[in-house]
Amino acid sequence: MASYKETVGTAVVNYAGNYPGAVEGELWYDSTNKDFKYQYPNVTAAGSWRTGNNLNTGRSGVAGAGTRDAALAFGGEAPPNTGATELYNGTNWTELNDLNTARAALAGSGTSTAALAFGGSGPTAVTELWNGSNWTEVNDLTTARVILAGDGTQTSALAFGGSAPPNTAATESWNGTNWTEVNDLNTARGALAGAGADSTSSLAFGGSASPRQQTELWNGTNWTEVNDLNTGRTYIGGTGIATAALAIAGEAPPDTTKTELWNGTNWTEQNDLSTARNDLGSSGTTAAALAFGGTVSPKAQTEEWTGAGAPVGAWSTVNSMNTARSLLGSGGTYTSALAFGGNDGSASGKTESWAGTNWTEVNDMNTARYQVGGCGSSNTNALVFGGEIGPDTAKTESWNGSNWTEVNDLNQLRNDLTGFGTNTAALAMGGNGPGGIDTRTELWNGSNWTEVNDLNAARYGGGSFGISTAGIFCGGVLGPPGRTAATESWNGTNWTEVNDMNEIKSNMGNSGVQADGLAFGGKSPPTTANTEDWNGVSWAETSNLNTARNSLGGAGVNSTNALAMGGSAPSYSAATEQWSGTSNVTKTISTD
Repeated sequence: MASYKETVGTAVVNYAGNYPGAVEGELWYDSTNKDFKYQYPNVTAAGSWRTGNNLNTGRSGVAGAGTRDAALAFGGEAPPNTGATELYNGTNWTELNDLNTARAALAGSGTSTAALAFGGSGPTAVTELWNGSNWTEVNDLTTARVILAGDGTQTSALAFGGSAPPNTAATESWNGTNWTEVNDLNTARGALAGAGADSTSSLAFGGSASPRQQTELWNGTNWTEVNDLNTGRTYIGGTGIATAALAIAGEAPPDTTKTELWNGTNWTEQNDLSTARNDLGSSGTTAAALAFGGTVSPKAQTEEWTGAGAPVGAWSTVNSMNTARSLLGSGGTYTSALAFGGNDGSASGKTESWAGTNWTEVNDMNTARYQVGGCGSSNTNALVFGGEIGPDTAKTESWNGSNWTEVNDLNQLRNDLTGFGTNTAALAMGGNGPGGIDTRTELWNGSNWTEVNDLNAARYGGGSFGISTAGIFCGGVLGPPGRTAATESWNGTNWTEVNDMNEIKSNMGNSGVQADGLAFGGKSPPTTANTEDWNGVSWAETSNLNTARNSLGGAGVNSTNALAMGGSAPSYSAATEQWSGTSNVTKTISTD
C-alpha cells in the first residue's frame, strides 16, 4: 500500500475554505479562516439493527449457523417441536430439508453449507451434520442435554453448559467424528450463549446461574472467568468469536432488546434490537450478524446487524432553483433532473432542468398546476399527470427534453397523487378527487392510462419511487385518522403491504427503486428534515436534510445519490440538496 507521502506528497495545499480535492488524512491550509484542516470518512460509532424478512416457520429455541447474509436456521418449537431448516440469503428465507430429529433448545455451529446441530429437547444427545442439502446423523454427544450453547465449525466445535437435568458445566469437543469430554465450565448453567471460531477458542456468557452475567473464556484446555455482561439474562442469543462477540436480547426478566459487544476484555452496550425476545437464534460476526425467531409472536422476526464503521451519508446544499415553489413534480437522477409545476403563490407551469450543478429555466408546461403527479428518468424524459389548476385535473403531458406535449388524460381526475416511471411506462396512484381519497392505480404505456389493481389503503400526499413494474408507495394522508407510515410494494400486478416507515408523514421527497430508495422531508406535522433509507425490506433513519421542508421534489435511482428540491419551509423554497451515501468529517487545527 502506498504511503501518504507517495500518494499526496509533502506540500500543504493552500485553499480558501474546505478543499474539495483533499484525500483522507491530507492536510491543507484554509486561507479564509486561517486554519489547517484535514478530513476523514464519517462512519458510525456503534452498530445497529434493521428489520429483515420473517422466517417461514415462526419458532423459539431455534439454532443458527453461518453469516448474516448466508445463515441457516434449524429446529425450534413452533409448537410443536420442529426439524424445519431455512436458509437466509440476505433478503429472504427459503425452506430446505428438515433435521431428522425434530427438537428445540439445541445448539449449532458451522456455515450455511456445512453445519452441525447437537443436543436439544428431550433432552437428547443426537448430533446431525448438514452438507448444504441434507442432514445426516453422526455420533452423539456424551452428555444428553437441552438449552446448551455451542460454537465453532462442522469439524471443530464445542458444546457446553445446558440442562441434563440438572444444569451442567460439562464441555465437549467435536473433532469432525466424535465428541470428547474436556474441562468443565466454572459455573454450571443452562440457557446460555456462546461464540467461538473452533474448539480451541470460545466464549460462554449469560445463562440461568445467578446473577446471569457470568462470562468465561475457553483457551482449548480450561475455562477462565472474565468480565461480566452488563445485563444478566437467560435464553440469550450470541454470535462471533472469543475476542469479538455479540450478546443479543434474552430474558432479564422481562424480555430485553439489549445488545452488548465483547472486545476481548469488556462488554459494551450497543444499539438495541427492535423486538424484545428470548430463546432466539443468531449467526454472523460483530461486523454483520443476524437475529431470528424467539418467543414473541409470530416468532419469525428477523433483524440484521451492521457493526460500527458503516459509512454515514449526508446532504449537501447546492445551487438553488430559479423559482421557489412547493407541491411540484420532479423526476430524473441526481445529476440530470427536471422540476416542474407547483405553487409559487399561484399555479405554476414553470420547468427547470438540472445538469448536476445548476438549474436552467426551460419551456413551461401547457397547463399550470400544483399537487401534481410526476416522474421521469432524466432532464430529457418526464411525465406530469393530474393535479390542481383550480379544479382538479386529469391532464397528462410528456416532456422530450425541449417541450411539453399534451397526451391522453388520466381516467380519474385527482390532485395530490404520486407516481413513478418514465414518459413511456409509468404508474400513478392515490390522490384526492371528486369522490374523496383515492385507492386507484393507473398504468401508462406511452399512449394511454389503464386502471389496474388498487392500493390497499386510500390516501393522498404519499411518496413513491420505482419503475412501472416494481415500486414503493409510502406515507400519506388517510383522512381521519390522519397521516400514516404505511408502505406498499408494487410487483407489476398487485400492491402488498410491507414494513412501515419509522416516522408518520406525508408530502415527502423520494428517490430510488423498489429495493433501494430514500424518503426525505415531509409533514409529520411539524415539517421535518427526517431522511429514511429503504433496503427492499425495511426503513432505517439516516442523516437529515439541512433544510426541513414538505411538499418538495426528489430525484435519483438509489439510496446512494439523490436530489431534493423546492418545497415549503414553511414559505416557498428554492433550496436544492444533493445526497451522498458517504461523507467526510472535516477537522480544524487552530493556529491560534
